[in-house]
Amino acid sequence: MTNKLVNARLNAVMPTDPAVALWTWLKSVWGTTTGYTVPASTAIKFDTKFGEQKGFLNFVIVENMPTIVKPMTLGGARYSNEEVKRIQILCIGTSAKNTKWNIERHIDSLIKGNPTGMQTTYGMNEIQCGTFSEIGTGETEQKITALQPTRAFQRVRSFAEVTLKYDQVATTA
Repeated sequence: MTNKLVNARLNAVMPTDPAVALWTWLKSVWGTTTGYTVPASTAIKFDTKFGEQKGFLNFVIVENMPTIVKPMTLGGARYSNEEVKRIQILCIGTSAKNTKWNIERHIDSLIKGNPTGMQTTYGMNEIQCGTFSEIGTGETEQKITALQPTRAFQRVRSFAEVTLKYDQVATTA
């Protein structure tokens, strides 16, 4: 017999890394109307890394934080876990500041408006989103470039911490 921890809601092992689950869920509910004008999900790169930054002007990146899991024993071989992830937003272009602000508000509305949205598929009991903070890029001021000599060009970033809460239970197989 093997002892293993399974997600209490799914009665199975975690189907995917919670960081991947978070961006996949965000992309799947991106079309939900929140009142903010945001680019279509096809115009945004959702991932766990920035990569080469080719082909997209808008990025929503979910990163693992250094201290990932804070387990709490509930008794009866049941554990409550909290994983902290960092959502980074990077926008590039002539209206990057406004786009970033809209994306921040949209993500905030999606998570706070549906804190149990990841229960069925990913077994997350609850999602909590913190406040978005600016990350300096050295390029947040409008600049005129040779590529767009008559238009201002911007590059802006921000981040927020998101907490994913889920329970695990020990079973034998």
